[in-house]
Amino acid sequence: MPFLPEIDLTALVQFIGYPGLFTVIFLESGVFFGFFLPGGSLLFTAGILASAGVFNIWILIPLLFSAAVLGDNAGYWFGAKVGHTLFSREDSRFFKRKHVQQTRTFFEKYGTRTILFARFVPIVRTFAPILAGVGGMKYPLFLRYNALGALFWAVGVSLAGFFLGRAIPDAEKYLPVVVVLIVITSCIPLFLEWRKQRKKAVKSSPRAVIFDLDNTLAESFEAPKPEVVERLHKLLKLVPIAIMTGASFERLQKNFLPALTRDFDATRLYLFPDTAAQCYLWKGEKWTSVYKQAFGEDQQKKIVQVFERAIAETGVLEGAPQWGEHFLARDTQVTFAALGIDASAYAKAAWDPDRTKREKLKKIIEPQLPGFDVHISARTAIDITRKGIDKAYGVRWFAKHLGVAPQDMIFVGDDFSPSGNDAVVIPTGIQTLSTSGPEETETLIDELQAVCSKAGTTPRV
Repeated sequence: MPFLPEIDLTALVQFIGYPGLFTVIFLESGVFFGFFLPGGSLLFTAGILASAGVFNIWILIPLLFSAAVLGDNAGYWFGAKVGHTLFSREDSRFFKRKHVQQTRTFFEKYGTRTILFARFVPIVRTFAPILAGVGGMKYPLFLRYNALGALFWAVGVSLAGFFLGRAIPDAEKYLPVVVVLIVITSCIPLFLEWRKQRKKAVKSSPRAVIFDLDNTLAESFEAPKPEVVERLHKLLKLVPIAIMTGASFERLQKNFLPALTRDFDATRLYLFPDTAAQCYLWKGEKWTSVYKQAFGEDQQKKIVQVFERAIAETGVLEGAPQWGEHFLARDTQVTFAALGIDASAYAKAAWDPDRTKREKLKKIIEPQLPGFDVHISARTAIDITRKGIDKAYGVRWFAKHLGVAPQDMIFVGDDFSPSGNDAVVIPTGIQTLSTSGPEETETLIDELQAVCSKAGTTPRV
C-alpha cells in the first residue's frame, strides 16, 4: 500500500467513484501489475467519505467486498493457468522476483492462512493468490480464506473509516496522518519478521559449519549464485564446511561443485548427499565415498509402489501441475517430488506450505515401510532412507570425524519447524541458524566469517 503524498486521496476517490474503487481493489488484490496501487488507503478514504454522504455505505461495502474476492480469484486462476511462466521471468518494470520471494516467505510462515494475513501486507497481498494458483492450493480452501480476508480487509478498513468519520467532525482533515498510520500498521508483520531474523546473529565461533543446500545455499534444484559461492570460499579458509542435503551426489556434481569455480582447499569440504546416507571426501584428485548406507533394487521398487498407492488413496495430486518425473530412485534414497523434479521454486512454495498434503502421504506410507525413515523435505518432496539414516546421523559422523562436539558446530538450514527436514539435527545439540533462502544465507555467512576471523578458528580436519 504505497503512500503517495502528492495525491489528494479525498479528491481522487471522489473522482474515480464506485467504478474506480472497484477497479483499484480488484487489481491490487490479484493482478500482478497492481501491486503498487494504494488499496488500503483508498478503502479508508472511501469509508470516511461515506460517513459524509459522498458514498452510500450499503452500496460501498458489498462493492468493495466483491472487488477484493474477485481480484483474488483472478489472481488464483491466473496462477493456475500461466503463473509458473510469469514467475520464471527475469525482472521487468512491472515484475520483480523479490516480490515473489517476499510472498513465498509469508507462505512458509503462515501456510494456507497466508491468503488471509496477506491482505494486510502491501505487495504480498497481490502475489499471494497467484502463488496459491501456481501451487495448486485446493480452491475451496483458497476461497474460504479469500472471503475471510476480504471481509476483514476491504470491509473492515472501510467501516473503520466510516465510523471514524461519524465520530470526528471533518475527519477528512486528518486523512494524511491516518493513511500514514495504515501504511505503518500494514508493514508491522514484515518488520517483526525482519527483527526476528536479525536476532539470529552468530554469537560464538564454530569449529565447523554445515549447510543445507536447497532453499539455503541455492534455490531448489538450482546452482548457488556467485555471491553465495564467493562467501563460501572465504568461510572455507577459516573452518571446515559440510553440505548436507537430500540431493544426490550426481546433482552436487552437476549444480553445486562446478559453481566453485576458483581454487579452494577441497580437503576442508565435506559432501553428505541423500540426506547423509552417503559421505564424500576429496582424496588425491577425486571425490571418494567414505560410507554408503544403501538398500536394494527390490526395496526401491517397493517404496515407489507404496507411494503410488498412497497418492491414489489420498488424491493429493488431483489437479496439481507436473513438471518432470515424480520419483528419483537411488540405492541410498528414494525421493518423491510432488510437482515433478523440474517445477519452479515459486510453484513449490505454494503447493503444500503447511505440509498437510505430505503429512497425509506420510501417515499412510510409514506403516508400510518398516526399516525405513520417511522425511518430509524441501517444499514438495518426501525422502526415504534406511532407518536411522538422516541429517542427525550425518552431524554425529562429521563431529566424530573432526574430533569436536556437535555443540561446537553450526547447522544452517531453512526448515527447523517441528516436522521440518532440518529439525532432526536439533537433538544432537548442534547450534542452528534458520534462513529464509539464499539471500539471507549470504548475510549469515558474512556473520560467521566475521566471528571466525576474530577468533582465528583453525579446527582439526
